[in-house]
Amino acid sequence: MPLGEPVLASRFRTCSKRVKRLAGTDSPYRFPGPFAWNRDYGSLSRIARATCATSTFLRPALKTHTTLRVSTNPLIDIRNTRLQKAASLRSLGLNPYVSRSRRSHYAKAILDGFDALQAQEVTVAGRLLSWRKQGALAFGHVQDQTGRIQLFLRRQVVQPTDAAAGRLGYAETNLLDLGDVVEATGKVVKTERGEISVLVESLRLLTKAIRPLPDQWSGLKDREQILRKRYLDAILDASSFDRFSATCRMVAALRAFLNERGFLEFQTPAIQPQYGGGTAKPFKTHVNALGCEMYLAISHELYLKRLIVAGYDKVYTIGRYFRNEGIDRSHHPEFAMVETMTAYENYEYNMNLIEDMFRHVAISAFGRTTFNVRGHVIDFSQPWRRVSMADAVKEKTGVDFPVLQAVEEANARLASLGINEPQPGIGEALVKAFEVKVEPELIQPTLVFGHPVEISPLAKPMAADPRFAERFEIFIAGMECGDNWSEQNDPVHLLETWRKAYRAEERDAGKFHTLDFDFVEALEYGMPPTTGIGPGIERMAMIFTEQENIDDVIFFPLMRPAVSPINATIYGIHEPTLAPVEDLALSLEDFEALCDAGVLKPHAHNLTVKPHVRLWPPAPAGGRARVSAHAEIEGFLPHSVLRLAGLKVGGDQAIAGEDEKRKIAESFELILGQLMRKRFPDCHVTVSPPTVLRHV
Repeated sequence: MPLGEPVLASRFRTCSKRVKRLAGTDSPYRFPGPFAWNRDYGSLSRIARATCATSTFLRPALKTHTTLRVSTNPLIDIRNTRLQKAASLRSLGLNPYVSRSRRSHYAKAILDGFDALQAQEVTVAGRLLSWRKQGALAFGHVQDQTGRIQLFLRRQVVQPTDAAAGRLGYAETNLLDLGDVVEATGKVVKTERGEISVLVESLRLLTKAIRPLPDQWSGLKDREQILRKRYLDAILDASSFDRFSATCRMVAALRAFLNERGFLEFQTPAIQPQYGGGTAKPFKTHVNALGCEMYLAISHELYLKRLIVAGYDKVYTIGRYFRNEGIDRSHHPEFAMVETMTAYENYEYNMNLIEDMFRHVAISAFGRTTFNVRGHVIDFSQPWRRVSMADAVKEKTGVDFPVLQAVEEANARLASLGINEPQPGIGEALVKAFEVKVEPELIQPTLVFGHPVEISPLAKPMAADPRFAERFEIFIAGMECGDNWSEQNDPVHLLETWRKAYRAEERDAGKFHTLDFDFVEALEYGMPPTTGIGPGIERMAMIFTEQENIDDVIFFPLMRPAVSPINATIYGIHEPTLAPVEDLALSLEDFEALCDAGVLKPHAHNLTVKPHVRLWPPAPAGGRARVSAHAEIEGFLPHSVLRLAGLKVGGDQAIAGEDEKRKIAESFELILGQLMRKRFPDCHVTVSPPTVLRHV
């Protein structure tokens, strides 16, 4: 059924009558419709109705002037109403924060095993993400870590309230809100629409959510809010939740790969008296118990080598690393790495190990070997290319740096390549040419070996050409993903190299391996030939989850601390560092009720309405396709965007061609503009062309 004003008017009248009934028949407030309300996916409507029914500003008014109680932020009213519901539950003897659940099945297990579980009793638990109640029937969806499943409630089937058992009766479901964590026990059934559900006999509230979730239809849109509140992003965006789950599987696959090959996992210190094993600026800390300054680890390499000295042949750690340097799309001050050391082998062993490792992770954790990374299809099933740094630069630029005799000549060649950054040596010039001209174009997995010894103080020099080290780096999609070498185990040579190159100013800037005499002493007891690898966990996750920004694979990225104005008000925080104001998401029913109550009113004369129509794919067998919408209104709130969420457009019929989709979007744009202008005649309302979103 196409979108039309009669359909919208009918749905709105139903919605507004309920609010009027709760407010009282003599309420002076009117609800100019029409508009649609999403009946398939609940909203904050119960909150708004409860607020309207209990607040003094919606009690029957005298024909005189009445002072309205207007909150500073509608979220405070919503939060207070939910707190009142929690108090109501306690008055019934029901604890809104119980200590455990009796869950027997996850959602996915029921959906996948329906044939075996049909008519069997199960107990599910999860977050309530949709809810609609129609007389003696109610429907909702709960989400756990495996997916969503529908709850189907019949008044005559649901057991009555039992405080001792913590059970809610059918009438007490009015105290539920979206975001609450619930437990439901009942038989597995399939509804008339063909949706696998739990026919609920016993319902328990496990956790009362006193803040409303953001709009489920569009999720968190502000990038900073996504990063600050990743937990909300994971609740609302299945792809975000799945991405971090996949990263966990990836780390588990790494451990399994190394354990199967005889490696032992050790925990190495993150607080170190002397940082080393890398060239990076460290974080400093003070250990009160010892009365001295220490550092957060920039590497765990030197401790793994001490384990090799101790007699362990294959060791690894998956640790945290801290480097007090820049933040960009591939760098983060805190990150994780899997770092290994293998005795009695050289760097060529690790070339094979790292190639096998990536292939194993791709297959075991992701079930495939091809990935789309930064617009390129990366294939891990093929052998990796292996090339020396000098040959790679010569192939790309025609410059053969190893044959040059003077640094002046090397810098002149750099300048001819458009690189006007003079280097202190020929080796450094080779590295600079590689970084600028070659590295960005290394798309398929490539192992680049033969780094100049000037930049490889912890690596053994090649026997065939001591100017270059037995060292290699991993490059995938133009990104460096790991640094590896044959470890220098000659303590005298290592100490001399350090002392010759040592510069205090370079140490403080993080450009030099600091002197660690304790490690040199350990080497003097004898360390066997050893080689190590160190691929970064986050960069591996970027590749395997096909992300372009490292923040998208870090659940808790580092951000400047901030307190939002609403939190400052709620928690009584004085002089807060204010965070960006969050957008407010309401259902249309809540919006209408709060506007009529005087809680909400336009802040500015000019309102910009941005409609968004979302096209959902056909549901499983027996289901129907959906078209839904939300609208963003700029100018209504002083510092943020108001979002009307979960609007229903059209019927539950299958949407056929692109032309029909376009007409639906245009109709929604037209009617939305008409209704907003009718409700706010004193405002200048501009409606943007609708954005059509497709749910994958």
